[in-house]
Amino acid sequence: MASGMGHNSGTLWLKRTWHEIDRDPECDRFAALRRKERIKDTDLAVLAGLAGSTVKNLVGGKTRRPQHATFAKMAAALGYKYDLVRDEKPDYATEIPRAKEEYKAYRATLAKRNKRKAKASKNGHAGR
Repeated sequence: MASGMGHNSGTLWLKRTWHEIDRDPECDRFAALRRKERIKDTDLAVLAGLAGSTVKNLVGGKTRRPQHATFAKMAAALGYKYDLVRDEKPDYATEIPRAKEEYKAYRATLAKRNKRKAKASKNGHAGR
């Protein structure tokens, strides 16, 4: 692991907040692997035992939250293990309170967004 990269340096926060991004970053990782291996979506799908549309949508950006099993099948088809590997043990005493605060702030942001959407819908401006 590179120096300065650790659970208390913001890295864990980035891993924890991917759900706020448009899509799971693993999708981009698999798209890059597929390009690197120069394998067609349909061929990867056959090797992984997945529907062609599943792979096409995942690497093409349409699928936002694929199942773990989909990633595991694609990894195996490309010759990789899709496994839990620990970089280092987090400092739970610091990370749990921080995660709770981040989650609380995230929920507050969602509540505000939903309130604005509801108000816009009520006023006839549903697309904003």
